[in-house]
Amino acid sequence: MRNMTKITLSLFLATFIISTAHGKALRSPVQTGDDIVIAKGDIPTPEKYQPAIQNYLAFVTNELGEMVEQLDILNQCLKKGHLAQAKSAYIQAHQHYETVRPIIMLFGNTDRTINPRADYFLDKEKDYRFTGFHLVEYQLFSQQDIKAALPAADELLLKGRDLHKRVLTETIEIPKLVQASADFMEMILETKLSGQENIYSQSDLTDIAANAKGSQAIVEVISPFVEIKTLDQIKENDQKINKIVQSYQLAKGQYAPYSQLKRQDKMTLYSLLTQQAELLATLRAQLDVDVYYKY
Repeated sequence: MRNMTKITLSLFLATFIISTAHGKALRSPVQTGDDIVIAKGDIPTPEKYQPAIQNYLAFVTNELGEMVEQLDILNQCLKKGHLAQAKSAYIQAHQHYETVRPIIMLFGNTDRTINPRADYFLDKEKDYRFTGFHLVEYQLFSQQDIKAALPAADELLLKGRDLHKRVLTETIEIPKLVQASADFMEMILETKLSGQENIYSQSDLTDIAANAKGSQAIVEVISPFVEIKTLDQIKENDQKINKIVQSYQLAKGQYAPYSQLKRQDKMTLYSLLTQQAELLATLRAQLDVDVYYKY
């Protein structure tokens, strides 16, 4: 019996050693040399891209400053009982937020706390986590309730101010900046083109314009590094997208309700935005950068 136990144990150890050796053999060899970079967190951005990043961060800071200004106007209108003006200020504030939203999404769960939709939660509008922009939108446009909107708007203003201050001390790496240019297109395709982002205010066309503007701002700062042929294709698509969206513009920063978006225009936008997302996805290869996320 003891001999059988010894034999079984020996076979187990032999199998374990062989499996371990085989596993190691399948791994990549250890990389050594002066050209090898050990990545911890984000891959460092080459110096040549720093001016582009700083220019775009200035754009982000300006947009968030405009957002805070509109949120302040929103609060003042609510305190004076001016519902119509408060609604207008809300749409303007959210438009500025959407102009830079993919960048905000890089900052942990910030977007989840300042911009969650009711459909994120099982209890929808009754969920205690339903806060931020869309709670204010719900109170203003669906409930028409100034009294209920005031505390939500106060909290949103505080979050907006904190976000604005935070961006002043943040930076972004070039792979994530380039990725964001395509993320803007994906955002439109996923929710706004079907009218799912702003279901109470019907202001998805306003946010489509904002997302397009944000993507174009990124392309502008990185354009010196993009192949001319690709850049021309991107700009051509931008012009076509802008032409359709601007046909619904009522005034500066104001667009027709989503319900007025024609079916043919919606289909054309879908095609253009899909093409644009694919084009923008090629920029990482052209700039020789790749997306590397923190885990």
